[in-house]
Amino acid sequence: MAASAGLLALAGAATAQDYPSRPITLINPNAPGGYVDVVARRIALPMQAIMKQPVVVSNRPGANGATGANAVAIAPPDGYTLLISTPSFPAVPAIDELYGRSPAYTLSQFVPIAQLNADPAILLVHPSLPVTTVKQFVALAKARPADVIITSSGAYGATHLPMAMLEQAAGIRMRHIPTTGGGPAMTNTLGGHATAIASAPSVAAPHVKSGKIRAVAQWGAKRMALFPDLPTFRESGVDIEFTLWSALYAPAKTPPAAIGVIQEAVRQSVQDPGFRTAMNNANSTVAYLDGPQFHAAWEREVAKIQSTVRFIGKVGGAN
Repeated sequence: MAASAGLLALAGAATAQDYPSRPITLINPNAPGGYVDVVARRIALPMQAIMKQPVVVSNRPGANGATGANAVAIAPPDGYTLLISTPSFPAVPAIDELYGRSPAYTLSQFVPIAQLNADPAILLVHPSLPVTTVKQFVALAKARPADVIITSSGAYGATHLPMAMLEQAAGIRMRHIPTTGGGPAMTNTLGGHATAIASAPSVAAPHVKSGKIRAVAQWGAKRMALFPDLPTFRESGVDIEFTLWSALYAPAKTPPAAIGVIQEAVRQSVQDPGFRTAMNNANSTVAYLDGPQFHAAWEREVAKIQSTVRFIGKVGGAN
């Protein structure tokens, strides 16, 4: 029995030493063509050159990202199936708990590898809304709540969460119109069907520049180069912070040696000129974190996001 256990351990060590020896699948739980898809496909190129194996991006959208994440959760923990995801990823288990249903996955089924980029969400309003500051926005939401209609890419999604954080911190409640994605949500706002939205800088920039929409504040820790005159919420008197980030994960129990190989490949890949150019063109900031630094940041994000889900509560049609 002991001999068998020793052979298995040796086999595992050999497998880890040989990693990777075949193609790696990077699952994006979102539809093709979105922002996360750009990050996934651009990071895959230098990764496969460094690891000397194809890194194939596979889109598995559905159930607010739960379909793709579950595929990684149940995949063999051998380093050949990875996940790239956003702030909606840690929200799903809290949503399942809220509705009293079996979890699509648990966060304990994953090991965080590295954060790739992070951008503050930006508060945008339709020009018809008579506000230019956070103070005015909050005052209007309190005085005439029917005039402030928010929209997002979906209930509990990455653009709904920051708005809910604002509601909680400022003591306001706003009518929410969820949609099926970032594109329809922005269309809602541009058309005046909604009057406010939290948006990624890359999506916001052309509309703000054209004057079709107004930027009021941003959820980052400091001002950003793309919008240097745009104050943070903390500068505006509301103590909240939220970034739209993307990060990589592997199934739990993936051999540490394989995790180390992946982390090193990612560390080198985020320095790749092609990746950095692509992120710059997308108005996104490379914000690489790995190891203990990323684990600490990840724990803070999970606590903040899941707390926000509980604040939102049950949403009609979202269960």
